[in-house]
Amino acid sequence: MDICAIVPVKNFHQAKSRLSVLLRKEQRAELSQFLLQDTLNTLLLCRELAKIIVVSSDPLVKEITQNLGLECLFQSQDKGVNSAVRCADRFLSAKGSWVSITLPCDLPLLLAKDIDDLCQVIPKEGNSVIICPSYKFDGTNLLARSPSDVITDTRYDNDSFRGHLEASIEAGAITQVLLSNRLMIDLDTPEDLELVLLENASSKKSISYLWQMKKNHLHPSFSPASIKPKTKARTNLDTRDGSASTSARDV
Repeated sequence: MDICAIVPVKNFHQAKSRLSVLLRKEQRAELSQFLLQDTLNTLLLCRELAKIIVVSSDPLVKEITQNLGLECLFQSQDKGVNSAVRCADRFLSAKGSWVSITLPCDLPLLLAKDIDDLCQVIPKEGNSVIICPSYKFDGTNLLARSPSDVITDTRYDNDSFRGHLEASIEAGAITQVLLSNRLMIDLDTPEDLELVLLENASSKKSISYLWQMKKNHLHPSFSPASIKPKTKARTNLDTRDGSASTSARDV
């Protein structure tokens, strides 16, 4: 089966609300645009992907996606990640049987190698699910389904990592958990931002933008003192060198 990446994208002007203590609304919208561009440019470098689908209700997302020659499924309104994934699933099911890899557009450290390596370990036969959690082990940063309808109702929001584990086991699928430094760091909160800025990834537009914001202090509260890390979450991440410490284990 061919492999398709699914990227649900929230309306830019509604995105990254938890970064409001650091960035103004228009800055958060700009950051979201750079994150999407970085993600799509990275996915375009992946040798193992046959298709990339973006789902959004934002006209600018559609424009960015189509300018790169990619498929954008446009929704009349934003109904959340689960609705966007169902939209993509319906589109794929009309074209045969696919393996799908769903990931957000806010993984600023993502490399093409991470996706290509994942594709290589997806079982060739049977139903299988590979889940990469967020570094706090509450969200789902990547969900690989083979075939894509092995889980028909995804469980994003409200502890989605546990929800997808349960859904995969209930479906009787081969279930694996993928642990990867780069994939487990998304960008939603000030604490996430601090982790991202520890990494050497200046080639990414989104990270260069964040460094510029930090340098210029365009928002009064955007300063190192404003970022107060919470108690360290349960994780095996080592972010000192930015390398991917990747493992998969059966559940």
